Amino acid sequence: MPNVHGIEFNANQSELVKDVVRELLKDGNCAVYAVPHMRPAGELRMASTPPLPGPKRQHGVFLRIRPGVNEATVVRPMNAKAGEPITKLTKFSRPELLDVIRVWREQTMPESGGGAMSSDALPTREQERG
Repeated sequence: MPNVHGIEFNANQSELVKDVVRELLKDGNCAVYAVPHMRPAGELRMASTPPLPGPKRQHGVFLRIRPGVNEATVVRPMNAKAGEPITKLTKFSRPELLDVIRVWREQTMPESGGGAMSSDALPTREQERG
């Protein structure tokens, strides 16, 4: 079985998955990574920023692809609204699905600044003394 970024897909699925990943990588500012421990056969994910090491760091994931028996399955991110929750990746659905995935990418963009430890949230020296 052909291997796509560490996840095994059937021969007909692997070419479609490679095409989708290649198109999205051309858009830039994203990373592809495998989650091999997801059952039954692993999962391929794409995130808007490279994944950080550590547990439960999945911010910015806009695409999840799972190998299937006949067709690869595309799973919509939890915080995206467009499209179906689960879609089969076929050569006929690929062009339309790419447009939906790009919308998902916009909808799941992580907040800039990162949140909790911004410089505005930290107390100044005067506030600490007072």
